Amino acid sequence: MKKRIKNLMTLFSICALFCVLGCSENFLEENPTGFVDPAALVVDKQGAEKYVVGAYNTVRVIAPSFTGWASAWGTFATDEIVMPAWGGDTKEIYLHTLSPSNATIRSIWEDFYVSINQVNSVVDRVSAMTVDQIDIESRDKLVGEARYLRAMLYFSLVSSFENIPLIKNETTSIQNLEVSQDPTKDVYDFIVADLLFSENVLDAVQGSGRATKGSAQALLGKVYLQMTGFPLNETDKYALAEVKLKAVMDSGVYDLLDFYPDVFSLDHEQSNEMVFAVGFDGPGLNQGGTLGTFYGPNGQVQNGGQAGNNWFVNWELAGNSQDLPEGSGTWGERNNYKFAQGYQENDIRCRNNIAKHNVNWGPWQPEDGMYNPEARNTVAGWFRPNWKPWKWHNVRPSNWGTDTPYDYPYIRYADVLLMYSEALNGQDKLTQADIDLTVNRLRARARVFPTEVQPDTIAPDMVLSGNQDNADEILSERRKELCFEGWRRNDLIRFGRYQEAIKVTQPSWSNSGNPQTQYSDFEIRWPIPTSELQINPKLVPAVGY
Repeated sequence: MKKRIKNLMTLFSICALFCVLGCSENFLEENPTGFVDPAALVVDKQGAEKYVVGAYNTVRVIAPSFTGWASAWGTFATDEIVMPAWGGDTKEIYLHTLSPSNATIRSIWEDFYVSINQVNSVVDRVSAMTVDQIDIESRDKLVGEARYLRAMLYFSLVSSFENIPLIKNETTSIQNLEVSQDPTKDVYDFIVADLLFSENVLDAVQGSGRATKGSAQALLGKVYLQMTGFPLNETDKYALAEVKLKAVMDSGVYDLLDFYPDVFSLDHEQSNEMVFAVGFDGPGLNQGGTLGTFYGPNGQVQNGGQAGNNWFVNWELAGNSQDLPEGSGTWGERNNYKFAQGYQENDIRCRNNIAKHNVNWGPWQPEDGMYNPEARNTVAGWFRPNWKPWKWHNVRPSNWGTDTPYDYPYIRYADVLLMYSEALNGQDKLTQADIDLTVNRLRARARVFPTEVQPDTIAPDMVLSGNQDNADEILSERRKELCFEGWRRNDLIRFGRYQEAIKVTQPSWSNSGNPQTQYSDFEIRWPIPTSELQINPKLVPAVGY
């Protein structure tokens, strides 16, 4: 249960009530059935199971939405999205004109600490159960699931704000809520400890939305890699990441789907490519999200379009240079960074991820915007930079609104493969065989269409080169494979390419400005919200804000 508290309790929720889900194998499809006092619930294995299942709702704050972390942090202020002049509150994130009073940043901070306190309640209460209440193995597995969720939440927070309070236990009183920030290193070490515990107690299976050994290992690999970059710069973590990611690859549990668009279809939400996905279900079940309408083509939602018009896709990512004439000024400039190469039109990921059509024009179904040339090019001429991000596809007719059924893929096996190649390259151990096993597997899949395979000039194979060239290729491939999934800003910061990447050459009519010219080094992190500084005098404002 999410609860916003407007006084001292904005920092930490003292509410320990959870949305209790019915017992079912596919727990993500179950609806809330009531609210229960945890002291009365966590007395036996069945009650502990329900309490842990309720905790999965807490990590929905990470998923892409108007104020979701994956979009607000991971996408809006990167080289994937361009904000128009009417972009509202989130335009400040894109332009790097944030103030500590930004409402979106404040909402994210508050929601995350409410979620952390709820998960802390699960960890503390289930860990305290005795052998006459629950067998030790079952107890540890349930705690391992909760500690995985807590690691997810803290990883997002420390990535974004850097200097944060590390709250390790449930807060049940409004007394003594004035707490200081902890060293960034301590927060990362706490995340690693949670994930190592989870790895040791959870099973090596595809979890259908629940944490597993593989999801803990994959997130450990991601966390270790992030520790190699700013602000910790601990390059010894490349080797640790390699071990964990290789364990996922060797587990036999996960693999790539043969056809890229299937990864984001409702029929394959919990496929073997999903190492961990945040569950949603809708519409009309009070369990929905926004994927499918949050991003999408121009046009009305009921026709399969996007709910709102607050962003365009970065036109260089969309491969615009093949479709637009060279000109002068903004129109003729190209970033053309090796670490940020655009799609080719016949890369299936371009067809699936970039909407170049308007669902209001013509009798088209949404999928016609992928394969039907007449439909795909309904946004024509100089309007073409009006292209939209499009990864999870709405239906036509649609009643989804902002209550959509798509799960959010937090970590995919494709991500694991790319992280593994990065970990090897960071140690100067990358070989052509490793590249063929990872990057080139993804590029081969990118050529697969429903009735044909594109030539190898489309998404051509990566060839081993020097360390920096390899790093650029891997970083570029991450954008094309994982765009709009929320990891781009972490990637750019980790690789040391953030300021370069946010230069924008989108035509001025569809763009609120160039973020790079407004960016200062301190803006690599978000500010501590003003509301939190006012109620907690022990918090120190982020430098520069």
